[in-house]
Amino acid sequence: MARVLYSCCGEGQGHSSRVLTVTRALTSLGHEVKILASHKAYQVLSPRLPEVREIPGFTFVYQNNRVELLASFWGNLPLLRQRGRVIREITSLIEAWQPDLAIADFEPFLPRAAGLAGLRCISLDHQGVIPFARPSLPWNQRIPALAARTVVGLTNFRAEARLATSFFYPPLPAGAKVHFYPPILREKVRAITPRDDGHVVVYQTSNSFTRLPELLKQLPFRFKVFAYEHAPVGEDGNVSYYPRSDVRFIEEVGTASWVLTNGGYTLMSEALHLGKPVFSLPVAWQFEQWLNARYLQDLGYGLMCDDLRHFPGRMHDFIGKLGEYRQNIARQNFCGNEAVLAHILKFLPAGKPAPAVVF
Repeated sequence: MARVLYSCCGEGQGHSSRVLTVTRALTSLGHEVKILASHKAYQVLSPRLPEVREIPGFTFVYQNNRVELLASFWGNLPLLRQRGRVIREITSLIEAWQPDLAIADFEPFLPRAAGLAGLRCISLDHQGVIPFARPSLPWNQRIPALAARTVVGLTNFRAEARLATSFFYPPLPAGAKVHFYPPILREKVRAITPRDDGHVVVYQTSNSFTRLPELLKQLPFRFKVFAYEHAPVGEDGNVSYYPRSDVRFIEEVGTASWVLTNGGYTLMSEALHLGKPVFSLPVAWQFEQWLNARYLQDLGYGLMCDDLRHFPGRMHDFIGKLGEYRQNIARQNFCGNEAVLAHILKFLPAGKPAPAVVF
């Protein structure tokens, strides 16, 4: 069986969730996988997988529910200066372990090290869809869009093939070595039988969205909020607070009427798989979130609100179309697990026939 060196971006829960799911599928087939991860991804993966090594990684700076691009740049500058050392360390690992394939989930150092070591490398992430999505942009998204497309290009340009999971599929130019697939879903999500118990699940990536409670209290719904790292557990009127890392979170999504979140791809995908319409409040100056929310709206799966001054009107419109959103969602497939695994296996050396696996 083959050896796979797999690297994971440390920002956001979606990367680590995807890496965990794919790694478990590969190891169940007898392949050996070593993980390179930073920040939150390392914290998530290291207790769950036997071979996880911590590496440095880039981060975002959030303030008032927006990404501070300049502060993020200055915060990451020391790592940019050390990138040569990090790449050399990974190259040394490749030469010592001799893997058959490298897979990068929006992580920039492994593709460069793989290129130096002559190791085949593919990318598997959601961000690979960004350069090909070209909706009309409002003025305040033009700089974030340029920044996002540049970062994706620099991160993935050394990959032999790019696999991008998404719930939307922009057109690809002829000859592009890019393949779009539906989302990769955790086993826990796929095991849920959804129903509607009448509550609304609220999730936010950033702790900085301080206006969220006052917005929710104006609405006639029962909210279950998973938004703050150290939120007090309890009720405040129609709002119940839970720790963001609460293990019951995805079960609550499965029994929700709909979901209110930012523009994060993973929860959007899981909610859509479970048949839940999504009201999206994308983090400002985070182009990927804005893009996800824009396609969510254009495809009729929910509604976006990127200006809180319009929140009451947008929420009114959203509630009026819940039935339409549910019908649109029910027509689509939001699970690409088996198709993605089959594509990855094409890059591994042929060996004894692998047992069937569902992941």
